[in-house]
Amino acid sequence: MIKNIVIVVLILAAVVEGFFLFKHSSASQQTAMTQTTSGKNFPPAGPNARGHGGPPIMLSKGMNLKTSPIFKYAYQIAPGTLSDTAKKALTGWKIATTKKSDGSLTVSLTPTDSDDQSQQYIVKPGNSLYFIEQTPADDKAGQDKDLNYRDDYGIILDKNNNIQ
Repeated sequence: MIKNIVIVVLILAAVVEGFFLFKHSSASQQTAMTQTTSGKNFPPAGPNARGHGGPPIMLSKGMNLKTSPIFKYAYQIAPGTLSDTAKKALTGWKIATTKKSDGSLTVSLTPTDSDDQSQQYIVKPGNSLYFIEQTPADDKAGQDKDLNYRDDYGIILDKNNNIQ
């Protein structure tokens, strides 16, 4: 009988300790979040995002890219001329832009080593296209190769920098 009571007490102690460890872990994840000027909480972005223990940053339509932690990894690629930093971010990518009769631009992004995978965007007049490159460490500039092109993508913004 005493053995059973001891076992129950040990199980209860383990459950209580697990609860407090879980609660402490959740609090640590919350403190790892960064707050932007828009008042939204975001986990860290870019190369430092790995190992933060929180969810990935999910941007959605209507959010302002310039107030998110992703913005420091965003490079405008349309309309206009590519900056040197945008060209560097596009290591491993071919970009093709076609102007349509309605004034919009069709922008195609294709990895230099894979013609069967591409991204295509239609940028309407007044909007802009940004290329997101959070992990420049996976780029081999001398070979014009991106070792992980699945983490690079475009985002279309309206004139107020809101994601479309």
